[in-house]
Amino acid sequence: MTPAARFRHDERGVVAVMMAVMMVLMLGVLALVLDLGNARQARRQAQNGADAAALAGGETIEAGNGTIVWSAVVTQVKDYALVNDDIPKSAWAGCSDPYALDYRPDFTDNGNTCISADFSSWPTPSATNVGSTSNRLRVRLPLTSVKSYFAKAIGNSDLVTGAAATTKVVMTVQQITTLETVAGGPCALCILGNGYTLDGQNGDVTITGGGVIVNSTYADGSCHCAASLNPNGHVTLTVQDGGETGTIGGPNAPDNFSGSGFFPAPTHQDPVADPLAGVPQCGTGSTCPTNTGGNGTLKKATLSPGIFSTISGSHLLNPGIYVITGGISLSGSDLLEGDGVMLYFACSNYPASCASGETGAGITATGNGAIRLTAPTADDCAGDPSVCPYVGLLSFADRNNQATQTWRGNGTNENGAVSGLSGTIYMKSGQMDLRGNGFQMASQIVVDRFTMNGNPSTVTIAYDLSKNYDETHTVGTTSYGASYDNNGLSG
Repeated sequence: MTPAARFRHDERGVVAVMMAVMMVLMLGVLALVLDLGNARQARRQAQNGADAAALAGGETIEAGNGTIVWSAVVTQVKDYALVNDDIPKSAWAGCSDPYALDYRPDFTDNGNTCISADFSSWPTPSATNVGSTSNRLRVRLPLTSVKSYFAKAIGNSDLVTGAAATTKVVMTVQQITTLETVAGGPCALCILGNGYTLDGQNGDVTITGGGVIVNSTYADGSCHCAASLNPNGHVTLTVQDGGETGTIGGPNAPDNFSGSGFFPAPTHQDPVADPLAGVPQCGTGSTCPTNTGGNGTLKKATLSPGIFSTISGSHLLNPGIYVITGGISLSGSDLLEGDGVMLYFACSNYPASCASGETGAGITATGNGAIRLTAPTADDCAGDPSVCPYVGLLSFADRNNQATQTWRGNGTNENGAVSGLSGTIYMKSGQMDLRGNGFQMASQIVVDRFTMNGNPSTVTIAYDLSKNYDETHTVGTTSYGASYDNNGLSG
């Protein structure tokens, strides 16, 4: 064979080798095109399955309406993965997700972190979480093999694919205020003024049937003393007839309350408007007396309604309205008693109203001076129409009258809430100063200032609605409600 022939023979062998190489390359291309295409299709199917499983789990969380039953969530996710991707439930055992969220509900039972969430339970709806709170649920499907047909020809095994999806369930919290009109005034002790308006010192006040509102926002540097008690002072609310304890507070509480003797502890409360602003004053054009009753200076005298400069000593008051222009003074063992009575504290120029800031008539009871009075009732109104606007009102001071009414001594009001003092005490611009022991009253007290000066005092206020001015007030009950929504897939 000539050299040229041998070369041609050798060239034919090269072509065969090249054809073999080309076949391998073609198989590789086919593997790349077909197998990887198959893998991409499987990946898309897996992603759809992960999306469906996550959404189904999120719907289960939403359906709990605030209670997340994680066993049901886990079961729902696995059921969807089984139906859509033919993933057996056993495949979830030991499933690991490097990007798992903080809470893993199936980890304890199956070592599974492929189902995870931000937290295990919703926070209780409250003022601190008004708005939206999100809880994400992440699902990562267990890895599955995709059959390889051509890649094996070039030495590659079956391909592995998987997918993950996250859905977001949102809790939306809203504040709900329900308004209700209820009987009685907004407080048993309503202190309307500004400044240092509740000076309890070492006094001991026990109140049933209502709460305490101090409208004052006063605070002076380190002095938190719009309402103040000494270390031995107490203002205590107690429950009556199965009702609620009530509240103590005001618009700047507890910051401007001083002393540890308040029970319950002061809290923020909206200021109260004057609950008796609509009651007509005595004076020109009113149904109050225009005749002079004189001075009640005679001991044990029975007095009839009228206009009095002063009343002092012991007296029995017949039912009706008593206008006082100078003052009431009790001392020693004096006793002022009567039923169906309203005391109206005016100024010296009555029937004209007191001037703004004027100090008019008040009451001073010292020693063992005692008061046993009850306010006009509906029956009294039927017999005397002049008292009809004042049913339930025991004491009414002209709205500009800044006088201080000082009640001192021991045994005042005798038998107290049952048969003693009852009826609303109203001093819009005045001060009530209680001293001594034995004060018992079935009264609502509405004043500009309230003090317990002098020796330690003991006062019991049992606000009995049936014996006081007929009021209603609006109570706003605040609650917090939540709704839950699966907002779909999230990143």
